[in-house]
Amino acid sequence: MKDNNQKGGVNPVVAAVAGAVVGAGVAVAGAIILEDKKNQEKVKKVLDNVKKQVKGYVENMEKQVKSKKNEVEENFTEGKGKVERVTKSVKKYLASAVKDVKKAAK
Repeated sequence: MKDNNQKGGVNPVVAAVAGAVVGAGVAVAGAIILEDKKNQEKVKKVLDNVKKQVKGYVENMEKQVKSKKNEVEENFTEGKGKVERVTKSVKKYLASAVKDVKKAAK
């Protein structure tokens, strides 16, 4: 029978300690790497580049959204105009038909 403190055969306490040790090792390695000014500049350049790319992506998406919004508004306006013309035509036809029916009824 498995111990209740274990999941999938790995003790959670052992996993937590191992994770903490790995995390501390990564933090120490990162700190050592970033002590060097050249490495700091490299990291800064990479982060600046990523920032510029994300900003460009967001600006591009905003332009696309505005473009689609304008397109939808134009299509809506065009469709509304068509509906109004058809409605007007149908009203004229019905008025004429009613007039014809009244004449025939007399």
